[in-house]
Amino acid sequence: MAEKEEKGKPEEKAFNPDDRFRYLGFEIKPGKIGDLFKSEAEKESWIQKVIDKRKRKVRIREHNTLEEPRVAGYERIVLTITSAVLVVSLFLPWFSGYHERVVDSEVAGQQNEPAAVVSDSLTEGVMADSLSRALTESETIPGEETTEPTEIAGAVAPATAAARENGATVLEKDEAGFASITSHRRQKEVVRERLSLSAIGAIGSLGAVGGMVFSSGLVVTLTGILMIIYVLCCIGLAVYTLYMLYGIKGDEDTKALKLKLVLRLSWIPVAIYVFCIIIAFFGATYSFDTTDMIKQIGGSYGISTYLGLLSSGFYLTIACFIINGAKSIEI
Repeated sequence: MAEKEEKGKPEEKAFNPDDRFRYLGFEIKPGKIGDLFKSEAEKESWIQKVIDKRKRKVRIREHNTLEEPRVAGYERIVLTITSAVLVVSLFLPWFSGYHERVVDSEVAGQQNEPAAVVSDSLTEGVMADSLSRALTESETIPGEETTEPTEIAGAVAPATAAARENGATVLEKDEAGFASITSHRRQKEVVRERLSLSAIGAIGSLGAVGGMVFSSGLVVTLTGILMIIYVLCCIGLAVYTLYMLYGIKGDEDTKALKLKLVLRLSWIPVAIYVFCIIIAFFGATYSFDTTDMIKQIGGSYGISTYLGLLSSGFYLTIACFIINGAKSIEI
């Protein structure tokens, strides 16, 4: 059996020293390679470079990635800018919304040009008719009674004002005896007032609104606490990053590894933002009346409230934290 197995095996070929060139990348030149150097002078120059390198005890080759700095110069500039923006953004609008209020405005209608002189009797008749309609439509004051007749001439101005107030048509007469008919109407206009609040302003107003926030539902209370931590992260991580860039001493690798640990902390504020979005889906009720507050607060807390209140200053900090966190992965 052993003899049959040996017969089935292929015969091993003898090793050919020339085959080693095929494994060293010399397939582009079939056969044996020629001289590596063009001349003896070039050969001596390369040998001298190797000797000098050994004298300097250089163990790695030139122009390799191991000699490149972990944090390049332009990356230091970017990290410096993001740290500065984190501090400046505290004074930008973090929360914004609008407050609606209804305003009554008077709109004058088209005034007809007088075509002829209207007689005094016709004018007084129209005035009397307008006065009677205005007094009928206007509200009466309880407790007062009028027993004496009122003259039309003395009541023209109050009647005109009452007619304008109720949106009626008014007949006006000038000094020359010409009369014109003018219509007046009142309409309600909704005015939106934009309001904004910075992070510093929000921290300063904790004494006024903190009680309302922390006495509401669990989601609102937890979101308020996390937003305070977020603001502190903007200040602390910005200062700590600048210190790691320019304050510590040591070799480049040591400083880069310490900077890496600090930049990793930038993912904490990003996680706070995402976590607040998740818990906002559960919603919460307020412990205060929101009737006269901004529209974004709504009747109850939810995801639309959270995202609707956040403004440009907050999202600017999110971008800075993501840039810093991404750099921690590269180091």
